[in-house]
Amino acid sequence: MVSGEYRKAGVDLDKLHGYHEEISRIISSTYKHTVIGAGHYSGVIKVGNLNLAMHTDGVGTKTLLALRSGLVKPVGIDCVAMNVNDLICVGAKPLALVDYIALERPMDNIVNEIVNGLVEGAKEADVEIIGGETAIMPDVIKGFDLSCTAIGIVDKLKTGSDIRPGDIILGLESNGIHSNGYSLVRKLIDEGKISFDDYKTELLKPTKIYVKPVLEVMDMIKGAAHITGGAFTKLKRLTSYKLVLNMPEPQEIFKVIEKAGVPHEEMYKVFNMGIGIVLFVSEELMKEVKTKLEKYVTVYELGRVYDGNGIIIRSYKNEILRL
Repeated sequence: MVSGEYRKAGVDLDKLHGYHEEISRIISSTYKHTVIGAGHYSGVIKVGNLNLAMHTDGVGTKTLLALRSGLVKPVGIDCVAMNVNDLICVGAKPLALVDYIALERPMDNIVNEIVNGLVEGAKEADVEIIGGETAIMPDVIKGFDLSCTAIGIVDKLKTGSDIRPGDIILGLESNGIHSNGYSLVRKLIDEGKISFDDYKTELLKPTKIYVKPVLEVMDMIKGAAHITGGAFTKLKRLTSYKLVLNMPEPQEIFKVIEKAGVPHEEMYKVFNMGIGIVLFVSEELMKEVKTKLEKYVTVYELGRVYDGNGIIIRSYKNEILRL
């Protein structure tokens, strides 16, 4: 259960989880060719001999800070990242996406910046943008909203089903707070607890795209988790075994947010705390996987899988947190 600061900002993760469960229950009546349904990082459907993965996600209220700062292009990259990073977590190679841009009013420069960001992100992820939709909806949208739907192809599913005690947990460094927790961040800015002028460049950094490094080691890993909304509680999607993580010191922006009034434990339930992707790998393959990944990104050996259940985090302050 998340403590009060995020809920005070208008986001109740417990309520949201309840919505997800109810929606999953209702839509499951449509399944005929579904391999992975709602509740994982991406849905997977069998089409002939192919397993196609599909995911949709948006940028969230980060768009409001982008509009306020004028740094709009990064959220186009964010939108691609939030989708392709989830696709790779089921073993998919991302192929293509479509975008949806909703505007409060005509915004020529904003649309241009968004699309340039989408293109930059797509090239980094090696996906094609094959279409989309743009709408102007006064009274419905405040500023603009942005989302994408992406598809990929899966040779071998990665669901975490073969994760076992003794496996190593690796963490790939994030690019900052990525695209989650911005309702809470904006509340702290509005209350004068964080200076937007001082930290706007850091807050508008785009979500890191992990497609290239993860695809390079895909055949060697047992599971992958994109650390987004709900943060490290999302590891429960992959395994019910006990996970013990020793977290590295995060980037300064996380400390700024915490000092502004967010409880230490809540930070690890809302934000990625410097780790964008978590990978599970056997001890035998760990060194080889780490060497391949380090060509692209900083890699941390976070911990291990043990018999039992639950997630235990030793935070950068050396406090023990149980999720």
